[in-house]
Amino acid sequence: MGDILSQAEIDSLLSALSRGEITAEPEKEEERKVKTYDFLHPDRFSKDQTRALQMLHEHFARLFSTSLSAFLRSLVDVALVSVDQLSYDEFIRSVPNPTCINIINARPLSGQAIIEISPALSFAIVDRLMGGRGQEFSKNRELTEIEQVLIERILSRAFDCMQEAWAGVYKLSFSLETTDTNPQLFMQLFLPSEMVILTTLEISLGDSVGTMSICFPYVVLEPIAQLLSARSWFTSGRKPVDSPDRQVLQDRLKRVEMPVVAYLGEASVKVSELLRLSVGDVIITRTGRDRPAWVLVGDEVKYQGVPGTVRGKRAVRITRIIKPGDIV
Repeated sequence: MGDILSQAEIDSLLSALSRGEITAEPEKEEERKVKTYDFLHPDRFSKDQTRALQMLHEHFARLFSTSLSAFLRSLVDVALVSVDQLSYDEFIRSVPNPTCINIINARPLSGQAIIEISPALSFAIVDRLMGGRGQEFSKNRELTEIEQVLIERILSRAFDCMQEAWAGVYKLSFSLETTDTNPQLFMQLFLPSEMVILTTLEISLGDSVGTMSICFPYVVLEPIAQLLSARSWFTSGRKPVDSPDRQVLQDRLKRVEMPVVAYLGEASVKVSELLRLSVGDVIITRTGRDRPAWVLVGDEVKYQGVPGTVRGKRAVRITRIIKPGDIV
């Protein structure tokens, strides 16, 4: 805190000011912040709409990261880099050639959108699916027909995640229209000056890092533009799960593969005895034939059953469901 002036000091200061010995400093005008605006490329999406799209694709990135990690059996990290507005011409000119460029439909919206997967990422995915460690090729080239089929399997999982991410705003169904490697072939798909929203995702697979870009022209999203707001996004997140969404979740859970093992008994044998085993030999276990068998789902004991046969095949009839807290 500054020193407080006495009355004598105030009078002396006013006298010096009236005699012209000191002058009052003029008040500085506040600098105006000027924002440049390009009339040739006007923004079609408001800040609120862009923010909603950013939150939507952050959710998509989390879903896609989990889905890819499970499918490729390797740790995959998907991170949202940016959500930008630019012209369609600028987007096409920024895409490398050759690359993996895919035209997609977003029903019931009319028109198409574009997903571009960089060569570094597409070749790393192909290498992983072919049994490799997920390394990119040193030389860029066009994808073969077999490699394009493998990439379509990745796109199918991306469509599922996009559909779930968009469900909070509008229910869309995504499908692949066509795939190519030359982006210049799609120059006439939209007007060069058409504004698009470009979402860029960085995907890390092992030591390889690539990008996936999702391009939505404004003309495609215009019918649902009023639904794109941060408020509607948060409101949709608090909605209860309805029957169709619950059914979708149940269908996806049914497709999850889990190992199921029934333990009929245990026995201790020497390594030398194990090596001498042949077809027809009998191993006597410590568990009697009238004792129940434990059934494991994954690493958890879930059921108790009785071993037997059904139509000539080995089977276990479930007699008890093991609940959490039960002693087994």
